[in-house]
This record gives sequence, structure tokens and C-alpha cells, in this order.
Amino acid sequence: MKYADYFKGIPLLETPRISLRAFTRDDIQPYEAIIGDPCVRRYLGNGVEPFKDQMAAERWLGNINGRLLKAKRVFTWCVTYKPEQSAIGRIDLGGFEYRTVGEISYHLARDYWGRGLATEAVGAVLAFGTQKLKLHRIEAMVLPGNKASLVVLYKNGFEEEGLLRRHRFGREFHDAVMLSVIKEENLGASK
Repeated sequence: MKYADYFKGIPLLETPRISLRAFTRDDIQPYEAIIGDPCVRRYLGNGVEPFKDQMAAERWLGNINGRLLKAKRVFTWCVTYKPEQSAIGRIDLGGFEYRTVGEISYHLARDYWGRGLATEAVGAVLAFGTQKLKLHRIEAMVLPGNKASLVVLYKNGFEEEGLLRRHRFGREFHDAVMLSVIKEENLGASK
């Protein structure tokens, strides 16, 4: 498949314990509970906010499953835990530059922290980005205090590049650790 073909819909990605799929209306309520948790929100830089009303939730669904996808700007997956078939978080791959660079971001419900599920989700999206989209570089930015997220990224082969001082993070400005995975063999491969 060509690069553009992958943006026709949110691709289903699976690991032994989780599925990454498109968000649906049924996911809105559990997802709002996740992003309403102050422990989850503290590392999001105020970039993800609960929906003001049902109309805002519908607009968000239309954007992530339609407009933003068709514009080839971002893939937004609902992370579901297979044993419960429940929505437990979100993972994005977007910020594409010249079909060679992307940025990954993610968050899970607090009840699912420490189980290796974020590591699985990041691994699945990393494989999709490097093997299917043929991205040369995938970046991640993490607040320095978010040690658990740094571990998830290190386990997936990300390497720390340095500290971005007072960088835009979500809708705020924070110091942020920049990490990346580089696939040299993909440079020039994504056409």
C-alpha cells in the first residue's frame, strides 16, 4: 500500500492484550472519565480537556475519524483492553512532516498503569509508523517528572535527545524531554 492509502480509515492494530481501533460514540463516556482524572491530566500539558457537551464530543469524533485523518494529520486510536473489551486510553501518531517524521503521544486510565499496556500500545504504533508508513523518525515529548512514560519509551527503543526548555507542550509551556526512534533504512522510502 502507498502512504496515502493508510489514511482511508483508522487501522486496527492488535497486541496480545490490547486492540487499537477507531473511537466510537460508546467510548466517549469512559474516555471522559479517563481524561477527567487529575492524575492522568497532570502530564498532558492541558492539551486534552473533557468535552463541554455532547455536541463537542460529536465534533471531536468527526475530526479524529474524518477531517484530521483525511488531511493526513493524525491517527487517533482508542486503546481497548481485550479481556474487558473496554476503552482504557488513547494513543496518537501525527504531526507528520514530509512523510518522514511523526510524533507519538498516549495516555491510559490510572487503573491500567504499571501493567505494560502502554508499552504494548507504543510498540504497536511504532511498528505501524516504521513498517507501514515508512517513517524515518518518530518523536515523543515527555515532561521530565513522568518517569513511567520515559520507561515505556526506553523499552520501545526510544533514545533521549535532550531537554527542550519552556517548549510548547499541549496548551502550555514546559520543559520537555525529547526522545526519538530513527530508522535510517526508511529515509527516502515513504513515497
